Amino acid sequence: MNSNLEKLIDLQQIDFRIAALRAEIAALPGEVARIEAKLAVSKARVEAAQAALKADESARRKHESAIKDQQEKISKYRDQSLKVKTNQEYKALLSEIEQAESQIAKLEDKVLEIMVAADTRKETLKQAEAALKADTAEIEKEKEHARRQTAEDEKQAAELGAQRQQLRTGINDDTLRHYDRVLKLRGSALAAVRDDEMCSVCRVILRPQVYQDILKGEEPVYCDYCHRILYYVPPPPQEPPQEEAPQDAKSEAAPQQAAAQPDEAAAQS
Repeated sequence: MNSNLEKLIDLQQIDFRIAALRAEIAALPGEVARIEAKLAVSKARVEAAQAALKADESARRKHESAIKDQQEKISKYRDQSLKVKTNQEYKALLSEIEQAESQIAKLEDKVLEIMVAADTRKETLKQAEAALKADTAEIEKEKEHARRQTAEDEKQAAELGAQRQQLRTGINDDTLRHYDRVLKLRGSALAAVRDDEMCSVCRVILRPQVYQDILKGEEPVYCDYCHRILYYVPPPPQEPPQEEAPQDAKSEAAPQQAAAQPDEAAAQS
């Protein structure tokens, strides 16, 4: 295999690794956004619990103010009842007082419901705040990990970029142009060829002369179908067959096995 081809194989591996690192770097902002969205859910739960408590407190004050208004009405009606001159006017004031008292009872029930629910609301808020605190700590760890991963990926990409540039300087310009064009078009620029005489990527059977040129490895050879640069990969070495036991050892083992048989029969009887 010529040096240009060896460099191209190394170059493609570096390009694959750089592409993977860039994809990871590009995906990290989305990962951070996902992490922040998770934290936003926890914050929303706390805010919802706080808003519910605030709404209850506002409703309680409103009901208490309405109770006070009704109590003032009752006091006013009672004062008026002392000054009325007819039984009809007196009954009318008593009816107003009863209505006000009924309204007060309803409002007091609502206030009581709010006070009973307040304990549950406070417990919900407490749990939401605890969850938010835990989520904040965990998410900060995740974001820090994402930041470290980005820095590490960028460092590796820069190191690989330097190696890539060094490799490219030692490769023929025409070959490099072909490599870049096919890599951009197909995602890979090289393909292995084995003893099946096929392009390992597009699976097209190669012409005999093309296969022979690949075996020589003197000049770049391209696949007629996918235009990838082809290189030969020899088959893995085969393991040597296991040696059989010598014949003499087999002949010695036979009398020993025959001698052991009577003993086994006696043991069974």
